[in-house]
Amino acid sequence: MNKSLFCFVTLIAAAQLSAAEKLNYRVSFWRIHCVDVAMVREESQNDKMKLEFSAKTRPVFDYFFSVDNSYTTWYDVKSFEIHQYSVEVNQPNADFSYKLKWNDERKKFSTSNISYSRPEKSHNILTLLMRARNLPWEELDTIWWSVEHEGAPYRGRYLWVDSSNVQVGNDKILADHYRLDLEDAQGDKVELSDVKDIFSWGIVLDGAVRQVWVERDGARRILRAEVNVRGITLTAELNSD
Repeated sequence: MNKSLFCFVTLIAAAQLSAAEKLNYRVSFWRIHCVDVAMVREESQNDKMKLEFSAKTRPVFDYFFSVDNSYTTWYDVKSFEIHQYSVEVNQPNADFSYKLKWNDERKKFSTSNISYSRPEKSHNILTLLMRARNLPWEELDTIWWSVEHEGAPYRGRYLWVDSSNVQVGNDKILADHYRLDLEDAQGDKVELSDVKDIFSWGIVLDGAVRQVWVERDGARRILRAEVNVRGITLTAELNSD
C-alpha cells in the first residue's frame, strides 16, 4: 500500500471511530406510541465513552404527563464502569439536575454536597446495557455486576433466554434475548433528589420483568426492550429509519 493510500485509509478509520452513533426508539404503552427515546454514543477521550440518553413524551401525551429528561454517562470502554453521570429532569412532579463523579482514590461517588462509597468498576443501568452490546451471551449469562442507581446500591445480571428474529421495519434481525435482573445490594444509600424521575423509579420496581433483545451480529444494537410492572408493559423498539 502506497503512503497516500495508507494515510487515506487511516483517516477514514479514525473518522469512523470518532463518529457518534445515534439510535432512536419508539416507546409504546398499550401499543400507543407515547415517548421518543434517543441514545447517542461517542468516544470522548482515552478509552472513555460518552453516552447520552434522552426521553421526551409525544405532543398529545404532554397534556397528561409531560417528560423531557436526559441522562449523560461517561464510562470506560473496557470495564463499563462509570466515571461521571449527569441528570436533567423536567416532569410534572420533578424539576432538578445534578452531576455525579467517581473519585478513584477515595472509592466514592460525589455530587456538589454529598459523597458515598461504592465498589470499584460500578456500572449504572445504561452502561450495563452497553456491556450487553459488547459481549457475547456466553460472557454475560448469570454474571452479577455492581450497579449504582440514583444513590442506591444494586447488582444486575443478564439471563440468556434464546436467540430469535426481531422485526425492525421490513427486516428480520437475529437477536440474543435476555432477561435483566436488578436487585438491592449492600452499601450506602443516599437521596440525590427529593423525588425520583419516572425512568429511574420504574426500572427498579419490585416485581418488574425486564427484557432486552440485542442484535447478534454487526453493530449489536439494542433492537427491543420491554419492562412489565404490575401488569403494565412499556415496549421500546428501534426505529427503522
